[in-house]
Amino acid sequence: MAYEKRSADRAALQKLKQDIRAGKPETLYVFWGEESYLKRYYLKQLRELCGGVFPEFNTVTLNGEQVTAETLSGAVDSVPMGSERKLVVVRDYKLMQPSGDMKEYLPQLLGNLPEYICLVFYFETLEFKADKRLNLWKQIEANGQIVEFAQSAADSLIPWIKSHFEAHGKSIGTRECEYLMFLCGTSMDNLLTEIDKISAGTTGSVIEQSDIDALGSRMLEATVFELTDSLAEGKQDRALAILRDLFDMKQEPVAILAAVTKQFQRLYGAKLVSAAGKGENELAELLEYRSAYPARRAMQSARRFSLPQLRKAQQLCLETDVAMKSNLPDDQRTLELFLFRLAEASR
Repeated sequence: MAYEKRSADRAALQKLKQDIRAGKPETLYVFWGEESYLKRYYLKQLRELCGGVFPEFNTVTLNGEQVTAETLSGAVDSVPMGSERKLVVVRDYKLMQPSGDMKEYLPQLLGNLPEYICLVFYFETLEFKADKRLNLWKQIEANGQIVEFAQSAADSLIPWIKSHFEAHGKSIGTRECEYLMFLCGTSMDNLLTEIDKISAGTTGSVIEQSDIDALGSRMLEATVFELTDSLAEGKQDRALAILRDLFDMKQEPVAILAAVTKQFQRLYGAKLVSAAGKGENELAELLEYRSAYPARRAMQSARRFSLPQLRKAQQLCLETDVAMKSNLPDDQRTLELFLFRLAEASR
């Protein structure tokens, strides 16, 4: 099911690219998903395509609270000037829950959009919640394109990362690109910030892993990898130092516990995958990693634990979760005690 969904998502994005290249956008799009960089990029492409001689006139943006039948019809009914098309962007509107006069107007509009209109429902701060039971959803599917902008897989991000480093006069290898994504995540917005920062802070022309370690901002998930590895190696003091660094960075104890719990679940999965004679590719598919690198790291880390140790770790995670929800006075001390118990279980 996950594979089929990813295939459908790629097909929708590919169709959008084809529409833009052909200069023939659909009359209706829904843009949603966590990859804000790509959403902005393709909205810009549509704006340039529809703008014509008078881009200010041919682009109308309505925010969710502004959307009524009157404001939307006013935007849609006015014809473009100096262009074949007009772009109307509706930001963060509860599309599946129209209210007021939009309840009646929206279904009528979606089935009768003028050919000159490119109407985009754009979700940025508001989550898009599809309800496929509704007739409104069926109308959207029948009359437009629903494009989810999910975070990209490593095989497409690696050349993108390399090209942006090259724009700064730097080069970076594939392995270092994988490490950058592991450390800093796969959000293109975050990666752009990290690329700019690392490029500015590195004197050499070649980006090394040491440069990424020195200048990159670690995601919580990457830090938790280091914490559990320290426990596996018997380095309790190092694990405690990492935990206290997370406290200093104002990470919420409940978020830290959730990340550690998820990490031990992944290590348990890696142990089972390895015992079944499978490898990092199967683990990456199972855990829905976008790169084989974290799967490889998980396989390596899992070798340091036995199955009984990993079961015990998950039990301790559950007990600590219950303890933290029992209104104990100090969540940080509770987590430190949890760490000591994990260290004992890992010996």
